[in-house]
Amino acid sequence: MKKNVSAKAVQHGLERKNTGNLQSLWIEFPGWCNLACSYCYACGGEKLRVEDLMTRDDYVKILDEAKEMGVDSIGVPGAGEPFVPANRELTMWFLQQCAEHGMYVTLFTTGQFITEDLAHELYGLPVELMLKGNSLDPSTQDKFVSSPKAEKPKVIHGYGAARNRAIEILMAAGFNNEVSCRKMWERKSRMALVTSIMTGADGELSNYNEMAQLLRFCRNNNVIFDCDSLLKRGRGASCDLCEEDARIKAKLTELQNIDATEYDTHWELSQSYVGTVCDRYMHHMYINQYGEIRPCIGAMDVNLGNIKNSSLPEAWNSVEMRVIRARTYHGKCGDECANFAEGKCNSCLGRRAFDLTNDSLREKGCVDTIGCWNFRPRE
Repeated sequence: MKKNVSAKAVQHGLERKNTGNLQSLWIEFPGWCNLACSYCYACGGEKLRVEDLMTRDDYVKILDEAKEMGVDSIGVPGAGEPFVPANRELTMWFLQQCAEHGMYVTLFTTGQFITEDLAHELYGLPVELMLKGNSLDPSTQDKFVSSPKAEKPKVIHGYGAARNRAIEILMAAGFNNEVSCRKMWERKSRMALVTSIMTGADGELSNYNEMAQLLRFCRNNNVIFDCDSLLKRGRGASCDLCEEDARIKAKLTELQNIDATEYDTHWELSQSYVGTVCDRYMHHMYINQYGEIRPCIGAMDVNLGNIKNSSLPEAWNSVEMRVIRARTYHGKCGDECANFAEGKCNSCLGRRAFDLTNDSLREKGCVDTIGCWNFRPRE
């Protein structure tokens, strides 16, 4: 299988060379989920259009076309929980299919259903596991996956403790063992804690002051620290956990200093991930559980067709994707920001673009941007 050597512990699909080719895909599984996260971008656990879900033949078609186009990185985002009973058989079948296609998988999971037997089975497959990690404190973590103020309130108990057990199980199985990770898949680590910096409007629920602890836990245990800001999609569009820009910048500056002084790890501030910049604009597409193709997780109003009656090459070569891939961005980011001009930021389509639709991309021939808290004017 084709391997991607990484000196840093980051998601497999990031830090790519711009070859002009499709290199990574995110593919949703059905949105079955037992949690009730108020910030879920995909409204996981809500009613599905079961009759419209992709079939296994659809998944095979995707992998076959992706293989032909040179894709080596597959992501399974948290639209639904991969190991919930309704999804587990599909998940294990899909991971085996990816192994046969020579593709490495970044799989997002709550971790709740991971047992020693499952960890052992997953260990032999080309997969890294991205665990929900909003807090290491079990009771606080339970609050982050509950929705007590929703129209249909749901309060979760026991999840945080189960997730912590999953962390221990995966580390015991070797998912954070750098020697074995490099030997098997040339990866520094095969497990992550995934979170956003969040504080509720009333301040009652927050992980702001725990960010440094989460970073140190990951660095001390060779675990990927996958941290960003909330995506205002799905339930995330109306939840009250979005942190203020100034506080996000202050916290990321603190994390940057910790990494530099304590771990000799250096990175520049970015409005995307801690430690690296999202570069998916040039090598990536996203397919939801119904087969609908999008440019990425943040560009859900741009329709590139449906895999059931279209193809990946058609989507990749569409007018919309050519505009995005050419990095034809205007507005605050594209025209005025030095970080964008120098390639230190790529202006997140889900957070820093507006009026991002098929019509706008075709009519204007560009992505309109609004800038962010890390704006640095061009000289």
